[in-house]
Amino acid sequence: MKFLIQKMACYATFLAFPLLVSCVSTTNTGLSSSSVLQNKRVCSTYRDKPAFAAMTPGKAAFGVIGAAAMISSGNNIVRSNNVADPADGISKELMTAAAKKNGVKPAGAVKVTDENPASIAKLASNADYVLDVRTINWSMVYYPMHLGTYRVIYSAKLRLIDCKTGKVVAEGFHARIPERNDQSPGYDDLVDHQAAGLKKELQIGAKEAQATFKSNILKL
Repeated sequence: MKFLIQKMACYATFLAFPLLVSCVSTTNTGLSSSSVLQNKRVCSTYRDKPAFAAMTPGKAAFGVIGAAAMISSGNNIVRSNNVADPADGISKELMTAAAKKNGVKPAGAVKVTDENPASIAKLASNADYVLDVRTINWSMVYYPMHLGTYRVIYSAKLRLIDCKTGKVVAEGFHARIPERNDQSPGYDDLVDHQAAGLKKELQIGAKEAQATFKSNILKL
């Protein structure tokens, strides 16, 4: 039994791996001042929804096959309950804040399929900068020692790309990995009522990321 719990904990780490890689590879670099964006034309980005993993004890016991099942189940939860990618909302709020404080002029949105900043810059030839907000990890994972309770992990990355040079001039990363407490939700708490609990948890993570990016990276 102890071995099984340890094995399940390893899969929890596996699912969070993209989050950990991004955290290590991203150095939070903020603008010297929000005035950099004064009256600039800024384009935003959007992507197809990333895979969402719903990790349950039953699926975790089946290794790689179980991991595929977690993603399939998670994607079904997102699709059937119309769960939005939080990155889109974060980007919208940051654009609104930048327009209010610095007179930023929205220059539309471009769909990203290539993460290279120079490639993204080429998609926004009518803009001075591209505000690129991307979900790195969103998933619901049970606590290995408390199989009936779950946490919703959310992490996001922001890049501000100069369209003239194709280089990143500011970037940041934020992750929310809740610790277990007496209010930690169960599976049904997250997925019932059109996944209202899941949406609430993702919104909390998105608001935290938005606040970090707004104050520490864009200096708004």
